[in-house]
Formats: sequence, C-alpha cells, structure tokens
Amino acid sequence: MSNTEALQRAAEADDSLARNEILTDSEIIRTVTAKDDDDDDVTPVNSIKISHSEAVAALNTSLQWAEAQNFEAPEIMLLRCLRDSAFELKIRTAAQK
Repeated sequence: MSNTEALQRAAEADDSLARNEILTDSEIIRTVTAKDDDDDDVTPVNSIKISHSEAVAALNTSLQWAEAQNFEAPEIMLLRCLRDSAFELKIRTAAQK
C-alpha cells in the first residue's frame, strides 16, 4: 500500500468517525435499556391449538424425514421421545373423557 493510499484510508476513517456519535458507557446503557415506544403497537398473536393427534402425526412425519436424511442417532432418539410423549398425552386425554 502506498503512502497516498494509506493517507486516503486514514482520511476516510476520520470522516467516518466524525459522522458517528460518540457515546459514553452510561449513555449506551441508557439507550439500550430505554423503553421502546414501538412495543405499544404490537398486537398479540393468537396461539393456534394443536391437538395431540396432530402433534403425533407431525412428529411421525419428522421422524420419517430425519431417518431418510440419515440423521445421527441422538437426533432420531429425541424425535422418538417427543413423539412418544405426545402419544402419551393423547392417550391420557382420551382416557379422561
């Protein structure tokens, strides 16, 4: 890199610093922790009720896909555990009715 290029880069860096606001630590903390007024405009998302049967079916599909993709055994076991838990919830709910 020539001296001219180095001087040009230094000048660009100085220009960049001049455009950016320098904040103290306390100003940064105050800015980050300040309440965001935009939160008032957020509408809550209605949660979708997924039945135990739907969860079991989705997890069976996920398990078949993971096995076809040759996922590692711990990942397959996790999906099986989740599927079995959903199935147990389905059975327990049906028994209570």
